[in-house]
Amino acid sequence: MAEKFIKVINVQILTLATREGLPDENAKPILRFELEDAREFFMVNIPFDIARNIAAHITDQSSSDSRLQVHELINELALVEKIEIDLLLPGQDVYQATINLVPEGFERGITLQMIPSHATLLAVVNDAPIFIADELITQAEEMRKQDV
Repeated sequence: MAEKFIKVINVQILTLATREGLPDENAKPILRFELEDAREFFMVNIPFDIARNIAAHITDQSSSDSRLQVHELINELALVEKIEIDLLLPGQDVYQATINLVPEGFERGITLQMIPSHATLLAVVNDAPIFIADELITQAEEMRKQDV
């Protein structure tokens, strides 16, 4: 049986704030995915540079820097078709994403495994759909219930 995936309809960056309302420098950002079935999925410990770039693209904040970053370079070299957050790596408690892309000038696509936050950035920059394995969503919901 094929694995079931749920489409992401919105991505947000969440940060913890201090009492003064400033971002807490010791807390890493969180990615919040709103899903088409009205559930949510969260990923923690997102690198600051990745979170900043995702937030900039989501809010249409253009940079005055004319130099390309790696995620922008990929956009110039290949079409990102979709990403799927599809695996919790055994014994490591980190997720893996599979990215499907078609290099410029090629007919056949390639599939690569990536860090999900980096893959999410590529999807946001390229307006590519993001999908999350239903099994991972269910596991995360069960873990949150146990923590409460």
